[in-house]
Amino acid sequence: MKNKLSLLLVSTLFVMSLSSNTVFAKEDHVGHNMHRGESSQGVMQHKFKKIAKFLALTKEQRTQVKVIHQQAKESRGALKPSLESFHQQSRTLVMAEQFDEQAFINLQRQFQDSFAQMALIKVKTKHSFMQILTEEQKDKMMTMKKSRMRGNNFSE
Repeated sequence: MKNKLSLLLVSTLFVMSLSSNTVFAKEDHVGHNMHRGESSQGVMQHKFKKIAKFLALTKEQRTQVKVIHQQAKESRGALKPSLESFHQQSRTLVMAEQFDEQAFINLQRQFQDSFAQMALIKVKTKHSFMQILTEEQKDKMMTMKKSRMRGNNFSE
């Protein structure tokens, strides 16, 4: 009886240690770039390189993508003060003693134009990117997106 209990205890601890290592490994993988002190720009450059390699972008396409992203960055820059104001006011509401739901709804309405402009910039950037791809690259991109929705990586 003592041996069965010991075996059960050891087995349980073993399984728990394996599952906790898997969870920690997965969490580490999700944010692996940020803990090294890399900026979000560095992460984006890494993602761009990975996608460019996956899609086999030509030098001309890579240059076009960089121009598209630079234009989007400049467009977003014009909205930055407005969005910073929203975030500051939102933080104030969150930190308040009592959360004022109506004040947040009003704040959201007040900045709705900025949010719509940001969404438009994002969609236009995606559209411009898709326009520089060949049909084969577009198909590959759509396959990758479907795969990512299922949680798979997009390596060849």
